[in-house]
Amino acid sequence: MGSERARETVRRLQGDIMSGRWPINSRIPNEAELAVELGVGRSTVREAVRSLAHLGMLEPAPGRGTFVRSLNPVRGVLSDFVAGHSWADVLAVRRGLEVQAAELAARRVDAEALARLGAAQQADVEGSTHPDGVERGRTPGQFHALIVEAAGNRLLSELYAVLMATLREGVRRGRLASGESAADRRAEHAALLAAIAAGNPAAAAAIAARHADHDFVLAQE
Repeated sequence: MGSERARETVRRLQGDIMSGRWPINSRIPNEAELAVELGVGRSTVREAVRSLAHLGMLEPAPGRGTFVRSLNPVRGVLSDFVAGHSWADVLAVRRGLEVQAAELAARRVDAEALARLGAAQQADVEGSTHPDGVERGRTPGQFHALIVEAAGNRLLSELYAVLMATLREGVRRGRLASGESAADRRAEHAALLAAIAAGNPAAAAAIAARHADHDFVLAQE
């Protein structure tokens, strides 16, 4: 349970997350900044973040910061359930959710969502790659999360976030890996964005299915 001060810090951070102060997949302030803002020690912040990570609301990423992964603690229970299934099953369900999200996004996307998708794609284009062009340590990025958001289905978004948390763990553990080059991924993202912008659900679903088949694959033993 931790100290009373840590519990109060958990409540305050949880309130900020649930209020939408920090959107899903955004990075929260660092430990030192939160300590100053909340008037507590860094060890108390660390304890609170660890508690919220256990609930699935936050996810520390070494060297990159701590990211919001859920607006409620229910996702931690679902993550434990998903973790009991095979990596092949996780990839298959992820494929189904991304195809459905792409189709819905093509029907419902608005100008603001398209602008966010375009910015995410451009950020990926401007990102660095490994010398051989394959990003083996890569984890799913903001582009797909924004497509799911544009689909406008809260249940789909929650399920997808759970799958992504599990998939990121698979990448960290070396069980899953990128199955395509950075250039190929970016070309498929561009085609998917174009299909969504054109309001073509069938094309968006087909591109999403093709992309998911080799975006992430089972790592070779």
